[in-house]
Amino acid sequence: MVCPPLTIMINLYFHNVVKEMPSHIPVLSSEVVNLLQLKAGDVAVDATLGGGGHTLAMLKAVGPKGKIIGIDKDAESITRLRQNSSRQQSNGQLVAIHGSYADVGAIIEGCGYQRVDAILFDLGLSTVQLALARGFSFLESAPLDMRFDRSCGVTAEDVVNGYSREELADILRRFGQEPAAPQIAKAIFEARRRKRITDARELAEIVSRAKGGRRGRIHPATLTFQALRIEVNGELAALKEALPQALAVLKPSGRVAIISYHSLEDKLVKEFFREAARMGKAKLITKKALQPDYGEIRSNPRARSAKLRVLEKV
Repeated sequence: MVCPPLTIMINLYFHNVVKEMPSHIPVLSSEVVNLLQLKAGDVAVDATLGGGGHTLAMLKAVGPKGKIIGIDKDAESITRLRQNSSRQQSNGQLVAIHGSYADVGAIIEGCGYQRVDAILFDLGLSTVQLALARGFSFLESAPLDMRFDRSCGVTAEDVVNGYSREELADILRRFGQEPAAPQIAKAIFEARRRKRITDARELAEIVSRAKGGRRGRIHPATLTFQALRIEVNGELAALKEALPQALAVLKPSGRVAIISYHSLEDKLVKEFFREAARMGKAKLITKKALQPDYGEIRSNPRARSAKLRVLEKV
């Protein structure tokens, strides 16, 4: 099911943005702004609005005469932004779009632009979404939803209770790279025969038992929850659709920066960037992915697995 896009225009008085935007710790923020080479008056895109942290940094860089187009599948992110900017006047401008970055080309065109100066994708799950009661966290009791956009699509509960045992094992293996995929799929299949699985913590306990309890530095259910989230939101398919669009809508010398958090995303980005460079359409700004330093990881544990790659259109 395709969700109808909802476009919300939000005019922000630039000097008050710093005080009014939602609090959020953006990953590799200074590196993103520097490598995108944002300057006053630029038109840039934050394709994953989330908590607004990167958006704020980008707004500072483009100044009151610039513009940021913010995109997010999560309508609550748009609502939070509206609430935090309700008293603003019309100087600097942010355009917030409820939609998918898989449609980034059409969204930019719908905002009246043929080309933009820079685009950022901060992939995966935001810290704001992790705090919501949607089943993203395996540490809390919450409905098994996991949709970024709750207006459409199947839920994680639908997947867990409706997919065959073989299908479950397949998505855990492909999207979670879970070595114990067959055992976990079997445990889920047997548990749901007794009763429908509806709660995130309940599912995490089933997975933990199937893997023999907690071992290592990550929770036993981490890869299972990652796989379910990717399946529910079609994340890898959306990224595949977005990458060529992002390159197409950039101005010459415009840059796209992508922060990924697991190897499947990073592999897609790396291969697309290298192919674009090989074909002479772009040049690699980051020969190798940049990663946060110890200080950033210590202050923001979410940054631990982040990898930043940047490409410049020629």
